[in-house]
Amino acid sequence: MKEKLKKIRSSRIVSFILILVFIAICMGIGAAFAYIDHESDPTEVAVQYFRAFVQQDYDTMYDCLTKKEGYYISKKMYIDSMKKMRQEYVIDSYEILDADEERGKQYITIKCKNSDTNENRDFIVYVDSVRNGVNIIPEYSVNIDSMIVRNFSVIIPNGNRLELNSEIIKEDMVDVSAGENDTKVYKFEGLLFGNYKVSATNKYYAMNDNISLKKSGVEIDMTKKSYTASDEYSSKITGHGNKVIGQFYKAVRGREPKRSKLLTCFENNKKLHKKVQSLVEQSEEIVYWPETKNIDNYKVIDMNIKGLKHNLAYNAKRKVYTLKYTYNYDYVASTETALYTSYMYRISGKCKSEMTLSYSRKGDDISLTDIKLKNKNIKNQE
Repeated sequence: MKEKLKKIRSSRIVSFILILVFIAICMGIGAAFAYIDHESDPTEVAVQYFRAFVQQDYDTMYDCLTKKEGYYISKKMYIDSMKKMRQEYVIDSYEILDADEERGKQYITIKCKNSDTNENRDFIVYVDSVRNGVNIIPEYSVNIDSMIVRNFSVIIPNGNRLELNSEIIKEDMVDVSAGENDTKVYKFEGLLFGNYKVSATNKYYAMNDNISLKKSGVEIDMTKKSYTASDEYSSKITGHGNKVIGQFYKAVRGREPKRSKLLTCFENNKKLHKKVQSLVEQSEEIVYWPETKNIDNYKVIDMNIKGLKHNLAYNAKRKVYTLKYTYNYDYVASTETALYTSYMYRISGKCKSEMTLSYSRKGDDISLTDIKLKNKNIKNQE
């Protein structure tokens, strides 16, 4: 039996079969490598990204990006940046070049042609390759490291949340650790360079800062910033404050120091209401000059508030919001045209003012509890 097996093993048929098996294995390996090479071509994601750029499909562009752990890539900021870039490109035709490598990074160059000027401009897409688990075929995404600043940190008080450009940064998005003096530290491995409004906020108040991130390694300590209202309370207070200014100057123009729509803006307090009435009367003397003959016959025919700016601060101990307005207004007051002389008397001037409103917080409710007003009147000589 052994001799028969030896003869079978040494026969030409067996040798031929082994050769065929070897060739099949080699072909299989070659085909596998060819398949892997085809499937792992980074050009596909680069072309998808570029075509989305041409079609201004910025959502698809954002979906193509590498999302590294610890990175914060604001979709709105990214899209705004791509919109500006798109305006710089005239693309009548394009040519996709083969993938290349630079300093270990793969990239694809797409030559964009402007038919009017016959000029070319390169659109370069860098790509990252990632193998998930035991998958031998890598997945590709677009690398935008050229738009990223690294190692950005923000210190905020405990009990507050961090917002960048009004978007809440959840603690599972980046590395968050305990800091000193009842604080926590948000550490970003990377984020888009550009302008940010940084806020450490809670329901009632916030600490804000505006920064332009252009370099890596920046740290901001929000505990050293002044307090203002949270977005929710800022909207409530400034909306109410604008109403107060509108009603105040309607009372001034109409000589109505007891105007009910104005007084109901304030806390129901007789002493406070008398103060408001007194300030209206003082402002009446600005637009209706007391020394002018027959001043009771004049009416304000024009008054325009200009350059209205406000600042809102918060005192956490007193639970008081202070809303300070600065502005100026031109005014014209005149008599009606006299039938017997066809003449109209008028007075005019400009006033620079500062109005300060104080809002007290009791629980979730706020009420207007004080008003101050400074005026500087410049009379025109008619």
